[in-house]
Amino acid sequence: MPPLELDPSDFDQFGPLAGTFCLITSERHGELISLNSGSRDSGSGNSASLHSPDSGDGYSRVLRLTLPPGTRLGELIEHRVPEDAHVLAVCPGQFLDSPTPRELGARRLAVLPAGSTPLTDEHVRYFLRTAALTDVAGHARVAEEFFDLVGDSDRLTIVDDVSGTEAEFDHTAGECVWNMQAGVLEEGDQQIFPSGKLSVTAAEITTFAPEARLLGLHGDLTLRGWPIVHRHRDPADGADQQRLFEALAPLVSDAVTLHIRAGSIEGLTPQTPGAAPAAVELEKLLTDDPRYRVIWELGFGINTSTEIIPANCGPNEVYGATGGVVNLGLGITPATRFALAFLCPRSSLVTSDGTAVLGARKAVRRGRMQRVSSAGCGCH
Repeated sequence: MPPLELDPSDFDQFGPLAGTFCLITSERHGELISLNSGSRDSGSGNSASLHSPDSGDGYSRVLRLTLPPGTRLGELIEHRVPEDAHVLAVCPGQFLDSPTPRELGARRLAVLPAGSTPLTDEHVRYFLRTAALTDVAGHARVAEEFFDLVGDSDRLTIVDDVSGTEAEFDHTAGECVWNMQAGVLEEGDQQIFPSGKLSVTAAEITTFAPEARLLGLHGDLTLRGWPIVHRHRDPADGADQQRLFEALAPLVSDAVTLHIRAGSIEGLTPQTPGAAPAAVELEKLLTDDPRYRVIWELGFGINTSTEIIPANCGPNEVYGATGGVVNLGLGITPATRFALAFLCPRSSLVTSDGTAVLGARKAVRRGRMQRVSSAGCGCH
């Protein structure tokens, strides 16, 4: 298929345009993207002009680099990318460690998370197109409202109105870290791409601490939605990763209740017979490795430009439907073999006075759309 043509100036995530835009790809995916017809250079590190430097309507220089296998992203950025650059890394199948602050410097970095789950070329193309449509300023407003409401309420509740489950979260109990992958990047910042996720974790998000947990989380949580199974670097884990994803896939339509005490899963119950296979798989996982019992992350997707990719797809974590989506994280690689995320679009986050912060209770009805039924379907 022809390469996807993109205009880097469409990515508002980077903020005001700088002199240089740098695209970093893997060797195999260098031909997947074309930056404003004629700007491609075979990944050699040459640059091309997209617009006149004085026109004010785009970047004055584009740099394309290939990340060789075995080379750290931070190493390549530090030694090959200008200090003022806006950097987009799209390297499906390669695990990208976050650059250190020294390596990143004043550059702004966005990374498509494409190494821990098996993204196809069509998935990559879809998320690149979606990123150009993402309302980054809107994300910043949603995040500000979110943190204002959360900060003013010491007790939050996650509710599923269909099943009637409730879990209370006192975020003042014990240590927790609030994270924001949304809004405009500042100098020295790095974000996922497309952006649009807020979260609270039991410790720093990239460091698994076995004793850390969200101590203020108690009650029942409903899992009903797409699961995501992340693996680490070893390709040999791919087959078990797919098997685990397929075993958890019944959660898309059938719910399981998690019984939580002090941020730890004490038991689980399938809500319907159809959820029983997923419940059995989860129970086995919790028994074989008790570290999965810890609720490591409560996440909140706020990107309303994306749609769910019906597959094991890491970037699904930013999916925000129309009013935001609660998601749940168990485990973190490489401390655990897999890291699991569960989208819960039926759930809502509400404050102590009943105000809907995010989720199903805040969803905006999109209106009735004309529907066409046929034997075929369009896949992103």
